[in-house]
Amino acid sequence: MSKREDKMSLDDRSENKGKAYLIDQVSLKRLLFLAVIISVLPVVLIFVGKFTHILESYFIILMYTIAIFFFTYLFFQNFQKKLLQEMKALVKKEGIISGELLLVNTEEKLKNVLSLEFERCFVKNIASSVVFFDIDSLGEINSKYGYNTGDQIIIEIILSTKRYISNSQVLKDTGATLARVKGDTFALVMPNITEKTAFNETYNLKKIIETLNLGIKESITCRFAVVTFDQWISEDKFLDLAYEKLKLAKDYGKGVIL
Repeated sequence: MSKREDKMSLDDRSENKGKAYLIDQVSLKRLLFLAVIISVLPVVLIFVGKFTHILESYFIILMYTIAIFFFTYLFFQNFQKKLLQEMKALVKKEGIISGELLLVNTEEKLKNVLSLEFERCFVKNIASSVVFFDIDSLGEINSKYGYNTGDQIIIEIILSTKRYISNSQVLKDTGATLARVKGDTFALVMPNITEKTAFNETYNLKKIIETLNLGIKESITCRFAVVTFDQWISEDKFLDLAYEKLKLAKDYGKGVIL
């Protein structure tokens, strides 16, 4: 998923919220108008019919009309205020989400990093590794809790991975790079890291992700595919091979490392 698609998805949700707000506002105005008409109608009929012998009923209905109008108006104002607060909170939250999602490297940036890393490994005759991983059952989480929860999970995984890189004794000075290559698929480039070490680091990252407390019943797990290279290869071909391995990892169940 590209930066533009991320922004569009968030804008769409804000637009839909705005449309819902306008619809609710129109509905409440109609309800207010209908309540007034229903309440005033008996009063008008009594007044036009000059039923003076039921003057007491006239005043009772009049007071009832005023009460209906007053409380409906208060309800409308309270509902309108609540919707405005929700809109402001949504805009603020989605602004934060959009910023975090757009700060991480993209697939295009990943290709540039890989191109340089392929050349470096080929010239110096050394090996490097890339760990590809995606979130298990994110679609089900989105369906159950909403896309905002899914976005927040993605952000927490990005932040947790960045913290892990900074704190890892193995990765922190290697120039390790994280990229979000698709919607919920990530790639962690590990320069000068052999396959065995890459598996160890992946296992540590896996444990950190699975201990995240994100306010939902389900525990968050990821599937991982470790790919090591020691020679030059085209970026597109390498990504195709990596995605195939990640797809194969899905057949082994949640939380697997291949």
